[in-house]
Amino acid sequence: MTRRIVGILIAIVLAVVGTGAVFAYLIATKNSVAAGQEAVHVRVAKVRIPAGTTGAVIRDRGMTEDVVMPKSSLPEDVMQDISIDLDKLVVTADVQARQLLLKGMFGQATKLSGGIAVPEKMLALSGKFDVEREVGGFVRPGSTVAVFATCDILDAEFKKKYDQNRRRSMVLLPRMEVLAVGAYGEGGQTSTQTAEQRTQLDADGKVTLIVTISANQDDATKFVHATDMGCDLTLALLTDSSVVEVGKAIDNGVPLN
Repeated sequence: MTRRIVGILIAIVLAVVGTGAVFAYLIATKNSVAAGQEAVHVRVAKVRIPAGTTGAVIRDRGMTEDVVMPKSSLPEDVMQDISIDLDKLVVTADVQARQLLLKGMFGQATKLSGGIAVPEKMLALSGKFDVEREVGGFVRPGSTVAVFATCDILDAEFKKKYDQNRRRSMVLLPRMEVLAVGAYGEGGQTSTQTAEQRTQLDADGKVTLIVTISANQDDATKFVHATDMGCDLTLALLTDSSVVEVGKAIDNGVPLN
């Protein structure tokens, strides 16, 4: 009888020790990624977070979850929590499920129209561009671009003499903000995520992309007029220090130096 009790006690002790070891292993695994790498807790979207959602709503509705990742593979502005400093700020573009949250995703609230964030007192309008006229597809939401236009000039004498239209190239819009690239897609995406999704073939088999920009009324009118007149539009990526001047036009009626 005594041996049986002792055996039972030993079995209980071994079970407790074994359970403790399993829990210790799980905790260690959760808080580490790989030997020699520093583990960091980061926030990842559990569901799609629509543009315009405030930090307070994201936190209160539990729209993110904690994930452990190696620090060496993360960008500097990765978020480890949704602090109260972000309560009144909003994500300026859709955040897709399983996407890392970055501080740069948050900005001042803007008006939402049709699922896209439009700055106050501005308009949003789109144009279709051949990929080579959209900096090879490198234009992204948040980019700043200049819009160049090459248009026909009505000059009967020039066409009679040279058997071609007189065309003029100029800076149409010097500095515009890109709001989205691609069409409004499944699940409310305002910009597509892959090269295959971003591109489509037009009737001539060319790769084209839809780019949506923010503009005031005057600039929007210029953009629409140039598009409807059949001008060829080209985008150029800008930095904060890029210098662009309106009115620097050239045409094929003047020899180029």
